[in-house]
This record gives sequence, C-alpha cells and structure tokens, in this order.
Amino acid sequence: MRGKISTMDDLSLAQRHAPIIYFDAAEPFLPEQVGYAVLRQPGPSPTFDRYLNPRLPDGRCAAAVIEYALWTDWDIQHLYELEHVWSYLDDQGKLIYAEASWHGSFAPLTHGGRLSAEGERPVAFAQPGKHAMCASPELFSGFDLVRLDVARTAGRNAGTSGLLVGRPIAGRVEKNRRRDALVNAHLRRHAFEPTFQFTRRWDALTTPFCPCDVLIAEIPSRLEAWIARLEAERAEQRLWAVLFDLGDVLMVEESEEKDETATTQRADLFPGAADLVWQLRREGYLLGLVADTRPGTYRNVLRQHGLYDAFDVFAISEELGCEKPDPRMFLHALDALGLSASEAERVAMVGNNLARDIHGANQVGMISILIRHNDRYRGIPDGDHEQPRYTAYSCADVYDIIRRIG
Repeated sequence: MRGKISTMDDLSLAQRHAPIIYFDAAEPFLPEQVGYAVLRQPGPSPTFDRYLNPRLPDGRCAAAVIEYALWTDWDIQHLYELEHVWSYLDDQGKLIYAEASWHGSFAPLTHGGRLSAEGERPVAFAQPGKHAMCASPELFSGFDLVRLDVARTAGRNAGTSGLLVGRPIAGRVEKNRRRDALVNAHLRRHAFEPTFQFTRRWDALTTPFCPCDVLIAEIPSRLEAWIARLEAERAEQRLWAVLFDLGDVLMVEESEEKDETATTQRADLFPGAADLVWQLRREGYLLGLVADTRPGTYRNVLRQHGLYDAFDVFAISEELGCEKPDPRMFLHALDALGLSASEAERVAMVGNNLARDIHGANQVGMISILIRHNDRYRGIPDGDHEQPRYTAYSCADVYDIIRRIG
C-alpha cells in the first residue's frame, strides 16, 4: 500500500470519512452506534450480503473501502435495523466515491454525476421511518406514487414485520409470534406522518464507534434486552388485543350486496367503525377479526374500506371449519397473536350475538363487549354464559369502554 493512507490507522480513517445523514424532521429513530471496518483488499463485507470490490464504475481503483454499519434499534416496521454506508478512498486517503444501503441492496451516493459529500465525508438522505439512503431527498417526495408509499409505510403500516432476524445474526435470536406482536404493538405507537423536510442532521461522529465485529457480537443481547423491556411494559397494561365480529358490528348487514354465491361484494360500515379500528391500532392494540362469514365477504368489505391491513389475525369460520361459539375460533386468534389460553383475559371480544360472540368469548375467559347498533338479535342473555362484561351502543361507546379497561 503506497501513499498517505498507509500511515493512518483504521479508526482515524473511519472517523475522517464518517457519514452525515439527513433525516425527516418527524423521524422518531436515529442511529445509536456505528460499526466500522477498513478493507484494503477486495473481500466480502463483514456485515452486509455483498462483495466489496475497490474497482469503481469509472475504472479507477480505490486503495481502501471503509464500511460503516449504522445500528438503530428500530425501523418503523420492525426491531433490528442495520443500514450501511461505504466510503471509497484513494491512496492519499481522499474520498473518491461512496455508496449506501437501499432496502437490502445498495446504490451510489451520487446525484447528477456528482458525489454527495461535505468535504471528505459522504452525505445521504434517509427514507422516513425505513432509513434506506440515497443522494437526494427528491427521490422520496418527487413522485406522487413514492411519496404516498413512504407516508403509508411510516403511518398506517407501522409495526408490521415484528422482530427482524437476518444476516449477520441469523440463528442467534429467536423470532416467534409473541415477539413479533410485542414489537408491532410498540411500533404502532410511533407511527408518524413524514414532513418530507430533511432537516435533522445526524453526524456519525456524535455516535459511539466500535469495530464491526464488536457491534455484531452485541446485537443479540441488545435485542433480548428490548424484548424483556416490552414484556414488562405490556404486563402493566390491562388489555393487549381487541377482536371484532364483522356483521352488524363493523359492517351494516342491511347494506350488503351479494353475488350468486352469497359472497358480499360491498357494504357500508357503521359510523365511526373505521376510525375506531385505526385509532386502536395507533394506540398499540393488536387487532383480530373473529367472524362466521365467507372468506370473500370479509376480504371484500375490509378492502373496500381500506381496513384489511389494520388486522393482525383473521379467524374465519369457513377457513377454520368451525363456527362460534366453538373455542377453536377464539383460541386460533390468541395463538396467532402469540398469546396463550391463560392470557385470554387480556383480550376483548366485540360482538353483537349473545349466543355466538359473547358466549364464545366468555368460555375462553376473554372480556366480552356486546354492541347493539340495532335490535336484529336478541339482547337478553340466556344464562350467565351469555352475560356480556360490557354493553355498547355505538363505535364511540366501544372505544370509551376499551380505554376504561386500559
């Protein structure tokens, strides 16, 4: 190795060319630690699924490549976030090229043929919530389709992927339904609307540095600590999840338009039903639909009103081969949410049918909420097994009851 770069130690090089990243003004999560590695020969990345070759697109050959593994505990959709920047240096230690990670791939930090940099340091702009990086913020807001997708990801789609366990820690941390549910519930409380004003300047030099191998070795313990914290926080809450029936609970049965197979193609929702579902999701409750209905019906109606993606689990009679009040309907929902039968008391079931919804919820130990939008079904219990814990007369009532439960 010739030139000035041969006399500089790895940490000094890494700090000299550390990245600067601009985040959205409303961004809730910023990097917390930086792992670095200096490669002076071609070779595999120590923390990313790629091979680092010093040969640049214009034919030049870099004398060294610095990999920066930027650790953030949270992505808006999952726990575990490791993004990357690569600085390419000539033999005098000058920055001549840079790249950044982009949704599992990578791309050059160049815009209009010019390197995005401040002096000897690469500059990137991070996608709100997701932290994929590029050389210009225009990529996130310059096209309506991209702007809408970015906003949806940071908002309504927050908390969808649970605990992310990929390279380089695959097999070292357990991923399961319970952990995913804990993570998703936490993240939904951090959903936000991007401003598309990239004014939060993050300087890697303000964050602790360590070699990449040290950072990777610490990740499992960091994740386990977060899971333990989330379990403790959830234990303090009285209610963890809310299940709904569909007909005459969220959907107005009298408005249904069916095809020749008796599958509903479209229907109205009760006033406040959509707002109720989204508000509960934003507050961190897990959501499920437990319904005796045709598979096409619930999909059509929920998609019609943009509610399908709000739910974490569907327990549908024709798909499970049983009907309420069969306990299997309710236990399926619990299992899919990572809950045990003994934790049913942490779940509320909202239904309009005493014999099906309330009886079924009561027998497995759930908190039963009867909603009476109308008098289509009887309202007098036929015994204690049909006695609802609470009674509501509107979606607003349901929300108030859930908030009182906690």
